[in-house]
Amino acid sequence: MGSSRLLFIGNGGATVNAIQAARAAGYTDNIDLVSDTPGQAFNPMLSPYYLSGQILFEDCFPFGQGFYKNHNVTCHFGAPAEALDPLGKELCIRGGERLIYDRCLIATGSSPVLPPVPGLKGSRYVYTLRTAEETICLKQAMPKARNALILGASLVGVKLAEIFVKQGLKVTLVDIADQVLPHAANPECAALVSDRIKNNGVELRLSQALTAVEDSQKEAHFHFQGNETLTADLCLVSTGVRANLDFLQNSGVQIDQGILVDDRMCTSAEDLYAAGDVSQGTHLLSGKKELIGLWGNACYQGRTAGFNMAGVKASHPGGMPDHVNSFFGLTFVHLGDVNREGDDITALSNHDISEGWYRLMVFDKNVLVGANLINGFQNAGKLRTAILRKTDWSKYLDRSLKIPTDQEINEVVAANQI
Repeated sequence: MGSSRLLFIGNGGATVNAIQAARAAGYTDNIDLVSDTPGQAFNPMLSPYYLSGQILFEDCFPFGQGFYKNHNVTCHFGAPAEALDPLGKELCIRGGERLIYDRCLIATGSSPVLPPVPGLKGSRYVYTLRTAEETICLKQAMPKARNALILGASLVGVKLAEIFVKQGLKVTLVDIADQVLPHAANPECAALVSDRIKNNGVELRLSQALTAVEDSQKEAHFHFQGNETLTADLCLVSTGVRANLDFLQNSGVQIDQGILVDDRMCTSAEDLYAAGDVSQGTHLLSGKKELIGLWGNACYQGRTAGFNMAGVKASHPGGMPDHVNSFFGLTFVHLGDVNREGDDITALSNHDISEGWYRLMVFDKNVLVGANLINGFQNAGKLRTAILRKTDWSKYLDRSLKIPTDQEINEVVAANQI
């Protein structure tokens, strides 16, 4: 029998973990890696720590340059994938080279989405934050800037607002939504976060839609609905990302917002796998196929794919949104679905402004489906497990409609043997 060949398209957490898993499973034949980036795997989640001076730039590359040699990987860096033929098991990359594979993983990640606003994409004052190159560009621009505009009050946007304030910039944070953290925070929790943001000197503008951008010699003019204009010499866009799928046109691979995968990370094509931000796996709360753009989820998916590609059966049941972020002196936790609506929904919350903590728990038919925590996060792990295991809280909720205390959470958890 001849040797086999595994092909990995992409160079992030999913790919690195897949290669590690394949080698750990005993796969010793050929591995090719194709990437549009010039070198080692970059973790974009570490960019804010570099921009704030907490870590060095090289710390944003957690696996190191030696990873590829140590795992005997043939690298095709700076060679974007251009077309995939799943039937012929062939990938065409820039420059015309064609790579044949036996099994292939697509882990091409995602890219920032800029709103379709005239002048935004071409402005020399506009930055995004996803790649190593974008991180360096933003780092170089910060010392020269005076007024920063952030489009998108996402977790990234709020964190960058803190970093810019500490750099001495005047910061305006804008979102088309009517609250900050629209995908991660319940409105009540978002209101508390908004107060902290504004108390730290950030001008917060919600329900604002950008209509046009015009560059001048030293700054850009950002026009909003209502004929209002803001000027800034640095603008960070954090309004979302989209899966990198362009090279799959006419491939026949089943795609929705991302590549649809099962619990083994298999796609609709034979011997073709997908993992990370480009893949659309099972959301454990809704049961639907959804994009879950988390570094940890990408690594788990990649590991699962790598084992299966090497012939060792493995499965990943799915994921759910969860985040832990620190900004403006707060530690913010988001677990599951905190904005679920319906007749069977019970949302319980409590907070102490003087002590600076907040807790929200959202129940659907007595089952915990989401939580927001500010500072009081000691039980975050137990709440996450309770959500994933669909723990029944009916005995507690029947006797009380107050937010559970730490002791009561421990009691419910213990009773369900979590």
